[in-house]
Amino acid sequence: MFVPQTLPQLFSLLIQVLILLIFVEAIVANIIAFGGRISPYHPAVRALRSIVNPVLDPFRRLLPPHKTAGWDLSPLLAILLLRIIQGYLE
Repeated sequence: MFVPQTLPQLFSLLIQVLILLIFVEAIVANIIAFGGRISPYHPAVRALRSIVNPVLDPFRRLLPPHKTAGWDLSPLLAILLLRIIQGYLE
């Protein structure tokens, strides 16, 4: 198991976890949008969104889905920025 030794390594690990959570939220959002059997009110979905939405909301304000033909590009933009930050930390 990877144990961070320095503060930049810890931040890098936290960014990696956040990126993973953004991927999971994007998948869950698409399953819900296409009529899957996951409820948006399920406690796990609500917990996931309470972690991820504060990161994605500024990107949604910057590039709202109604201006991009319904595509929510906020996860892509957030992951791109997080990877850039992570690159500076490493």
